[in-house]
Amino acid sequence: KMDRFTIGVLPVKMKNMYCTDCARWVKIMMKIFGMFMSKKMKKRIKLLDDRKELVDIFGKEVIPKGFGNVEGSFAVDPMKEEYFSS
Repeated sequence: KMDRFTIGVLPVKMKNMYCTDCARWVKIMMKIFGMFMSKKMKKRIKLLDDRKELVDIFGKEVIPKGFGNVEGSFAVDPMKEEYFSS
C-alpha cells in the first residue's frame, strides 16, 4: 500500500492524489501499477490532462491566482506569506 511509505514521515493520510500535466511515462506506469493496486487506491489517484479540471473539482475560490492557465480567484498564497516572506 502506498500510504505505508508515509508512516512515520508524513503525518497525513492520503484521501486523493491529483496529478496534473503528467508525462506520458507516468500514465503508462500508472496503468501497469494499477493492476496491482486495490480498487480503493485506484479510485484515489487521479491523472488530469488539463489544470482547468481542477476548477471543476475544487472550485475557483481555492486555486491561487496565476496557477498555470487556470483562472483562480484565491488572492493570498498562505505558503508564500508563512515561509517565503522577508
